Amino acid sequence: MRIARYASASHAPTAASAAGHERLGIVTQHGGREMLQDAGKVSAARGASTPVPTTVMDLIRGGDGAMDALRGLLAWSQARADAAWFDDPEHIEWLTPVPPKSMIAAGRNFGRHKLESQKGNPASSSAMHSDFPTGFIKLGRCLVPHKAKVKRPKEVMNFDHEVEIAVIIGRDIDADSSDQAKQAIFGYTVFNDLSAREWQLKEMHNNLVMMGKNFPGFGPLGPYILTADEVPDPKGLVLWCKVNGEMRQHSDCRDLIFDFEDMVGFWAKVGLVAGDIISTGTPEGVALHRKPDPTPFYLKPGDVVEAGVDGIGTLTTYIV
Repeated sequence: MRIARYASASHAPTAASAAGHERLGIVTQHGGREMLQDAGKVSAARGASTPVPTTVMDLIRGGDGAMDALRGLLAWSQARADAAWFDDPEHIEWLTPVPPKSMIAAGRNFGRHKLESQKGNPASSSAMHSDFPTGFIKLGRCLVPHKAKVKRPKEVMNFDHEVEIAVIIGRDIDADSSDQAKQAIFGYTVFNDLSAREWQLKEMHNNLVMMGKNFPGFGPLGPYILTADEVPDPKGLVLWCKVNGEMRQHSDCRDLIFDFEDMVGFWAKVGLVAGDIISTGTPEGVALHRKPDPTPFYLKPGDVVEAGVDGIGTLTTYIV
């Protein structure tokens, strides 16, 4: 099942309004088009026979029972398909797939990207290792939804894209339950780890990555969550990134050094809770390592960035 978190077009998703007007949408076909079926509207139409989650976090926290209830609601609605239950993805206000919170982002976790990083920055090669997953924090305040307009900061010229897949945690998990990492994965979404390379490279001399990853808007996320039951082989997921229609990155998750379960199991040591987010790191093809000159490949105002994962969706970001 693919699901979306959004607000109706008449209610902009500000911090004050989103909580009251948040919708849980199920991606389905209606009238020959891909539409969002509003779980809240369908539930109200059916009546209160079985409680059904009407927000993404209610669905995640509700576990298997909530998923079964949502599937039952979808089955009930398919024979009726009232047009009033559907929202057009082109005419809604997108929200991040889960409420924004700080997330763990992996670093140099695709094999070929690690190699291009080593070639591009030989001085740092001796510090690279693969004994356990490495990562950094993306602050919740920098996460933005599908179709967000992201301003290139005036201090940044080397503005780069990094398509990634993000895991949504579905249950609390800690070091004592890290062997249940697979069961703790609720679903997968698309992430674009926007990066200010001049800041990042300076920080890396101090063995730190923070400012270069956390300017406002540097965390586009969405548009959909694909639930884990629809992904029998996560290593087969294909991810890609286009800038103004030109393919820049393309890979699949067989190139991951640490796979999804590895990362969840490792970061469970610090404790994870439902709704937490962990990203994979990015495959090769970032602007930073383009030869002989990366300058033409950096993002600039007017660019349209599409980050996609086959079977999940395309996350669009407008650079302003």
